[in-house]
Amino acid sequence: MKKLVIYRKITTFLCFFIVIAAFGQIQTTSDTGNMDTLFFLNGEVKAVKVVDTIAHLIRFLPEKRRRKPKVEDVEKSKVFSLKFSNGQERVLYFHDSTVGNFFSVLEAKMFVLGEQEAEKNYKNKWPFLISFVVGAVSPITLSNAVLLSPVPPTLTPLHTLLPIIKVNTGKIQNKNYLQYDTYLMGYEKVARKKNFMNALIGAGAGLAVGFGTWAILK
Repeated sequence: MKKLVIYRKITTFLCFFIVIAAFGQIQTTSDTGNMDTLFFLNGEVKAVKVVDTIAHLIRFLPEKRRRKPKVEDVEKSKVFSLKFSNGQERVLYFHDSTVGNFFSVLEAKMFVLGEQEAEKNYKNKWPFLISFVVGAVSPITLSNAVLLSPVPPTLTPLHTLLPIIKVNTGKIQNKNYLQYDTYLMGYEKVARKKNFMNALIGAGAGLAVGFGTWAILK
């Protein structure tokens, strides 16, 4: 009889715990839909819950839930606009060459859109492949001076600074953006950065394979 009572208490407690956990999950999902959005000048987009916009800072809670939420902040000079959960948007960028804001508001907006487009859709396999091949053959080619083998793959990523960036126009929904030079500038900035980083990764991976092959052959 005592075992049955204990079993019922445990069952009741577990049911209560499951209901509370489910309610907490619903609350989290519901809160996520009420997030504000920060659009940074570097093209980054971040979902946050804005606390206030005093002085030169935007104070906010990050999207990721924590047991002890910590308020973070960012300088307004790094943010193009702030879109609230109710759909209202506040443009924080302003044209002022004395503080380095040489673009007009429209030009800056196009620049940010170009960055976002490249971040989302630009892909180029060649920087990685070229640097990987150079890194892989370098230790074998320089087997008599293997300590110098990291030099060629280290320099190889620099080739990404030279070629013209080809815009993937097929992915761009609004082709009218292409008429803005700042849109293309923003696109090129992020695309070139992605090429350079992929080239670095390819060089490192290729060099590791090259050293492994050199060790085996030796």
